Amino acid sequence: NISTMKRTLLALFTLISAFTLFGQTNIVVTNSMAERVIKGDFSPSDFQSSKVVDNPQEIISIIQESVNTDSLMRYLEVLVSFENRNTGSDTISTTRGIGAARRWGYSKFQQFSAENENRLIPSYFQFDMMTCGMDQHRNVIAVLPGMDVDNHKIIIVEAHMDSRCDTECDIECRAEGAEDNASGTALVIELARVMSKCSFNHTLVFVLTTGEEQGLEGAGAIADWCFDENIPIKGVFN
Repeated sequence: NISTMKRTLLALFTLISAFTLFGQTNIVVTNSMAERVIKGDFSPSDFQSSKVVDNPQEIISIIQESVNTDSLMRYLEVLVSFENRNTGSDTISTTRGIGAARRWGYSKFQQFSAENENRLIPSYFQFDMMTCGMDQHRNVIAVLPGMDVDNHKIIIVEAHMDSRCDTECDIECRAEGAEDNASGTALVIELARVMSKCSFNHTLVFVLTTGEEQGLEGAGAIADWCFDENIPIKGVFN
């Protein structure tokens, strides 16, 4: 039931936060507007679509009809092409490593925003933590503002972008990670494309995390930040 689900979600985020409380520091949402929307500090009219689609049944139909297997396959192929998306892998190369992967994910969110009246707000969610020889990391997020700020709660739709081989911090191996978890990443990206055409009461936050393979670090950073900033969370889809 609903009360059980709420208790489960609270326990999950409490557990994640407890494990990461003294790890991630200097947490920054690089796009100030994305941060304001997540906190409910915005006017919904500023992000209202010229053609509001908010009927639940119509939204369901749009999602069912618009999520495209060819798009999912293309995203999957691009993510695999980065060869190694380890949390500590290359951040400079344009073709290999976690840096190239997260810039590509960010560019997809930018593209979908441009196609939908700039209603989707892309941002990096940056945090410091020494992991695999690297001390700064970035999740990629896209925020779709909700229509109800009086009852402001966010819904997170997330998957992890990083991958690994047998050795936790091997940044040279082939760690294409098609199933774990380029597949989930592809779905979050596709849902951002489709759902940004619609309007929802609650703010949606699409998240591509890093550091999952080293202990939920990217998710932990978000959990800590939401706890510290008193961000009300209605639900999390992983």
